[in-house]
This record gives sequence, structure tokens and C-alpha cells, in this order.
Amino acid sequence: MAMLRSAFAILASFAVAASLAAQSPVKPAPLAKPASFDPERPVAYLHGNIPITMAEFGKYLMDRGGSEKLELFVNRRIIELEAESRKVTVTKAEMEAALAEDLKGIGASQEDFLKILLPRYGKTLYEWMEDTIRPRLLMSKLMQADVKVTDEEMKKQFERFFGEKRVIQMILWPLSEDAKNLGTIRARIINDKNEFDSVARNQPNPQLAASAGRIKPISRYLPGDDKTIEEMSFKLKVGEVSEIMKTQQGYVVLKLNEVIAQDPKVTFETEKQNPHIYKAAFEAKLEQLIPQYFAKLREKAVPQITYTPPSDWKNLPAPASTANPITTPGSGGAPTTIADPTIRPNGGK
Repeated sequence: MAMLRSAFAILASFAVAASLAAQSPVKPAPLAKPASFDPERPVAYLHGNIPITMAEFGKYLMDRGGSEKLELFVNRRIIELEAESRKVTVTKAEMEAALAEDLKGIGASQEDFLKILLPRYGKTLYEWMEDTIRPRLLMSKLMQADVKVTDEEMKKQFERFFGEKRVIQMILWPLSEDAKNLGTIRARIINDKNEFDSVARNQPNPQLAASAGRIKPISRYLPGDDKTIEEMSFKLKVGEVSEIMKTQQGYVVLKLNEVIAQDPKVTFETEKQNPHIYKAAFEAKLEQLIPQYFAKLREKAVPQITYTPPSDWKNLPAPASTANPITTPGSGGAPTTIADPTIRPNGGK
């Protein structure tokens, strides 16, 4: 999951303080609109001849929370305009190949991605492809000449692919779990292999439970900012169970089952020309440089956020939980909600 979190973090890392948006330099000429956008194009009709336009629907969405994505959209357009000026494009086939490669890297099927990972991030497939994959590929092409990979960075990726690996089992609990209860569980499993396997098979995470917590062997220099699992995997002795660790994903306990030694016949010199090693080193370097590169693009673009969300009812208290939504009869006599006053979470992101 680290690779997907890293990919998703690319645009999130472009967030800029609100004070920048409030600056008022000389007003630039209007930006070119995407070719598919026509504010007067009807998206629906009432009474057969009264149109609801794209502009009306767009304002409706903006006023009801769409403005939260305005910064993300502005950042995406900055990237797209730079790409257009340099005649850099990304095809649908390239985007699909990039997604397939991401999923292969984390050992996830497309079905798992659609049913489990996307809901966890609160995103649709369209959002992921357009707001994560496309900008990442555009930035990669725009920065191609600026990313210089060193031998030291190549050696780290060699170590990742061909170096020593650790075979572990992992039990993962959500951060909402009671820490005292987890301490009691650890005391039961620390010296009992069968008990560890039983808890691993019944843990809350369904993918880990299905494999009794067995995941792909851990190597050094894995993608991602949270190195807790990687570092602990290389500290444990075979058969040893770790302490309970708090990570970005939740509370984790690891057990080391095996150490896979590096093949002595495979060296950095024999694999130095391996394109997979260079590609991994390039992508790791790219991820480090993207925030700096984008900051320059944004400075050049001088973005001005002029939209102001409606202030009406902004500070009223949330409706009581007993409030009934407006309903209309549905199939089988069950009510179908058409207006829900409750505020829904954004998928737990």
C-alpha cells in the first residue's frame, strides 16, 4: 500500500497556505477552458423544455462541498497547462499501464483495488486515474531531463530488489482499538505459534486474515515515508514477536519467520544495467523532487482563488441524530432517502 499512498500524496503535497490564494496581483487573462466544458450545455430537462445547465449543476456541487477540491483542481490545471505548452501528453493506455504496474508492485488485484483500496481513500476509479495517475505521468515526462540518478541511489534499489529479505507475519488492528486489550493479546501470542496463527487468521483486516498475516518478503528501501515495519523486520530474530507498534495504517505486531539471504552470485555490478533498477531509482528521485518542481510551476502560474463558499447557515449546529430524512416510497414499501441531513465521512481517508 505504500506505493499507492505515495502516488496519492503527490497532489496532496502541493497544498499551499491560504494566504497565497488571497494575494491580489494584476488579474491575468482567463485560463483556457477544457474543450469538453460548455457552461450552457444542459445536463437535464424539466417539463420537457426547461434546461438545467452544466454551470447551474457545477455551482450546486461547489456550494455543497465541491469547493474543498478547488485547490486540487487548480494544481492539476497548472500541471496540464505546463504540459500543453511543452506538447507533453499522456494516453489512456499509459495511464492504464501505470495503474497495472502500481497494483503489481503491491501485490493487489484490480478487484481488490476497486472494492477495498479505493473506498479506503474515499475515491472513485475516475478520480484516481485523473487526479493521481495522469498528473504523476505528466510530471514524470516534464521532469525527465531534470532527474539525475546517482550510483548510490541505484545501489539502494539494487538492495531493495536483490538484497536480504525478511519473511514475516503481520497482525494489524485499527487505531481505534484499545491499547490495553492489544497488550493482553500480545502476551498470549508471543510464545505460542498456534495462538499467533489463530489471531492472525481472525484479525480485522480481511486481506491479512486470509493469508494468516503472511505478506510479501520485506526488503530494505521500500517506497513510503513510514519505515516502522521495514526497520522492525530487520531487527527481529527468527521466531521473535515484536512489540505493538503504532503506524500510519494502525497498530501492528510482527513475527519473523525466515531470513532470505542475498544470492552471492548477484552483485550490483552484474545488475547495474538492469532497467528495473534504474526505473525504480528514477521514480524514487522523482517523488523527492516533485514538490520543488511544482512549487516553481505554481509560482509562475500565480493562481488566485476567487471563489467564496456560501456563508448562509455555515455556523449552525449539526442536525440532531434523531432528525428524519425526507423519504419517498421505494420498492417493496421501503423508504428511499432523497435528502439526508447528516454529514457523511469522506471514506475514512
